[in-house]
Amino acid sequence: MNMPRNRFIAVAISLVAAACGPHLYAADSGAMAHANKGVKFSQEGAFDQAIVEFSEAIKLEPKDMRFYRDRGGVYLTTKRFQDAVNDFTKVVELAPKEYSGYSLRGAAQSELLQLDLALADLTKALELKPNDPQSLERRGLVYYRQKNYQAALGDYNNALTQNPNSTLGLSRRADAYVAMGDFAKALPDLQAALKVKPDDFDITQRIQYVQAKLATPRPVVSTAPAPPTPTPTPEPMSMQMKIGIGAGALALLFILIIIIARKKSRGY
Repeated sequence: MNMPRNRFIAVAISLVAAACGPHLYAADSGAMAHANKGVKFSQEGAFDQAIVEFSEAIKLEPKDMRFYRDRGGVYLTTKRFQDAVNDFTKVVELAPKEYSGYSLRGAAQSELLQLDLALADLTKALELKPNDPQSLERRGLVYYRQKNYQAALGDYNNALTQNPNSTLGLSRRADAYVAMGDFAKALPDLQAALKVKPDDFDITQRIQYVQAKLATPRPVVSTAPAPPTPTPTPEPMSMQMKIGIGAGALALLFILIIIIARKKSRGY
């Protein structure tokens, strides 16, 4: 879909919300104090400082999966995808029954285009927490990147049933429709996303792209058989040409007669 947009910004917004969460840690230990600072820095966009604070929390409490999850969320937002995968792998090791570690690691692997690994992780996340909208949107993106657009639509439809105002879900479903050439279905999704985020210039541009596609008439392909190619007919020979050919033939015959007569007169 050749439209100007920054897909990663939308991804990052959703991941920061999942990683940092709406609540701060409750305990007053040294690790929790660093973690609380990390959350505040993350919410303020001070990601380098957030990483430092989460790293300090990990040093003090290396068995608390939340610190790895939150630092991994910052790595993911700042496009340090392999670092994010490493932290989310630690989350999975410490809390193998917690769906968020698989879901976030799948999102990071998707950005690294490790699509088979991402699909496995996101499917596992959905086994642990069925119909989680974020995991469905993330797996839908993996299917989209694998060009399995029908499977992507299935996940997006499921996610939007639960969260119909998700601009990310609406936008990604529109991507799938556009990839399938179904611009008429893509347009309502983009318009719905714009109602939720009326100042989003990226969505506005994509709407213009789809509208232009819908306005462009498709070429009409005729199904009638092509007419046979006429066989060229040679032009008739003119009378002058016929006379000239006849005269030439007579002259040649006369010459041959003279040659034969001379040979006989000489005896050979």
